[in-house]
This record gives sequence, C-alpha cells and structure tokens, in this order.
Amino acid sequence: MKKINIFFFLSIFLLVSCVASKKSTPETGLHEHESGQTGIGTVQYPVVEPPVMVHYEGRILHIFFHPLVARPETAFRSRFRDHFLEWYVTADEYKKILYELYINDYVLVDINELYSVSHIDGIKRVVSQKPLIPEGKKPLVLSIDDLSYYDFVRRYAGVHKLVIDKRGNIAAWTDNDDGGEISYDLDVVTSLEEFIKKHPGFSVRGARGIIAVTGYEGVLGYRTHELDAPDYEEEKENAIAVVNKLKELGWHFASHSWGHPNMPNISMTWFTNDTNRWDREVRPIVGDTDLFIYPFGSGVEAQEDRHRILRNHGFNVFFGVGAGYTFSERQSYIYSDRRNIDGFYFRTFRNRADRIFDIENVIDEETRRIR
Repeated sequence: MKKINIFFFLSIFLLVSCVASKKSTPETGLHEHESGQTGIGTVQYPVVEPPVMVHYEGRILHIFFHPLVARPETAFRSRFRDHFLEWYVTADEYKKILYELYINDYVLVDINELYSVSHIDGIKRVVSQKPLIPEGKKPLVLSIDDLSYYDFVRRYAGVHKLVIDKRGNIAAWTDNDDGGEISYDLDVVTSLEEFIKKHPGFSVRGARGIIAVTGYEGVLGYRTHELDAPDYEEEKENAIAVVNKLKELGWHFASHSWGHPNMPNISMTWFTNDTNRWDREVRPIVGDTDLFIYPFGSGVEAQEDRHRILRNHGFNVFFGVGAGYTFSERQSYIYSDRRNIDGFYFRTFRNRADRIFDIENVIDEETRRIR
C-alpha cells in the first residue's frame, strides 16, 4: 500500500514539473505562445531583417554642444549664470535631446564618411560623399566645442575631466571632498555612450562625434598646458590614454585653435603663433586631424593668406556656425556650418516650425529659474 502511494505522488510531482517547465522559459520569462515555441526545445525568436541601406541624397544636419551643465544649482547661481543659460544645456536636457533626435529618425554618421581627399598631378581635391544609412533615416553629425574643461566650467558647472574606469570604460570624474566621483550621465561624451548602449541603432557603423579642443587650459581636463610642471609628462600620458580610448570608440578630434581667438580679427603674428602652438602642444596628444572648428564660428575663408596657413597645416574641412546644413566643396577644402544647440537655440526656435526637435519636451524651465 505504501509503495502504491509513493508511486502515485511521484507521478503527480513529475507531471506538474513538466507542465511548469513547458509554460515558461527561464531565459525569457515568456509563455510558450508568446515566444513562438512549438514544442519542447529551443525558443524560436522572430527573424529581424537588416535595414535597407541607401545613399542619402538630402542635406546633412550638423549640430554642436558645449560641455554640459552637470551642477545647475551652482552654475545658475554663479557670476557666469547668463553665460551658462545662453550657451549650454543641462545634463538632463541633453539626454532628452538625444532621445528626441532618435525618435525623429536621426542617426549619427561618421564625418570621415562624408568626404574624400585625393592628389592628382600634385593638386589636392577634397570631395563630398553621400553617406550610406538605413532607409527612412536622416544623417546627423554631432560635435562638441571646448571640451578642455576650462577652470570656470570645472568650478561652477561641469565635470572635471574624462578618465578610464577600472573596467576600461570611458567615464567622467569630478573632484570632491571624498577624493572624487565617477559618473556616466553628466558629461556630453559619456551620456552619448550610455545612450548608444541602449539605442545602438542611433549610431551607423559605430559613428560618434567630433571633439574640438583648444590648448590654453589643457586637453580633456588634463593640465597639458603647464609644460614646466613636475607632473607634465604624467598628465600628457593620461590625456593620450583617454584620447586613444575615445578614438577606439569612434570619436574624432578637431583643432579649435590653441587660445580660442577670433581668428579673422587678430594680427597675422598672433594667428601664426596660435596655429603653431596648437601643433606643438595639442596635436601630439590628440594625433593628426584635418578638421578645424573655428572659435566663435568666425572663419577666414575671405582671407586667403590665413586660410592657406591652415591648409598647409593639414586641415581639409573647416566648420563655422549657421543653420547646420552647409557642406560645400571649395576644390582644395570643404566648408561646413553647424547649428548650436543651447539656451539661445531654445529661445530662438521654441515656436518655429523648422526647429529640429520639440523644445517643450526637453527644456527644464524649473532648473533654469534657479538663482
């Protein structure tokens, strides 16, 4: 009698276990009819067709940001309040902007895929190219100005430098009384990296953006302008390590001049010295680049003697500020403009039909009223 009862209960237990096992899978938590499973075995997932790729025929949008306001409670109470309100966005606004661009079908493209350089019979030609992107998407170039973490930005508004964390990932570091804090969502670079992890389709072939750096207060938060400092070599090597990591991720670098002067208006001596100094102090850190982003968006195309100096230093693509759609061949170089995204843009385009994204969805009015 006991043997029969044991066998009976053992049979019931096995039956219940099989039903429970069949109903859901530990890997997905999906029920059988949800996952497409037709029997006991491997879950069959729906086949995702790769997107149709086309050469984009329309205009290409280029936008740029300054470093983010990571600490609005101090930035908007500082003597630089108006500056930060006008020319910057907060870390939270930036993340919302990225999402707005994403849901409006923009995709990042690599600047290097938009032009080619050739030399025929000793004559240089720089020619624009059409990017290959998923059908139905719109190409976007993104750049960042002044990512050198200037002293006033470090003190009042932003993170203090980019670093490589213990896992080998790019991160932002901010000094504090506890020895410093690592973050991934307060900086223009790290926030984009986190966004692409969640939305890999936002980046075509691993595209990132362009980082425009000066040299007069260092590079990427490292004090590489203090050439006589005892820790100069260490600062330089740490900066180079971060640069190499960023390049590995797909970022490119551009000259933003050494001292951020208004280049059409300074003397020729100043112009030449500034260009040479960037080559001496910054190019060895960020590597060769043929991208030049004008300070204040003030170009020197109308001053051939100055423009020739920049071309002779290896620059082939020059960026100003404007509507953000110009990408014009000039035989031996390309001129492009970029649209600034900041408080000025919020105010100017808020009610315009041609705004790039819905500003009401991103602007943080409450934070911007901090005093």
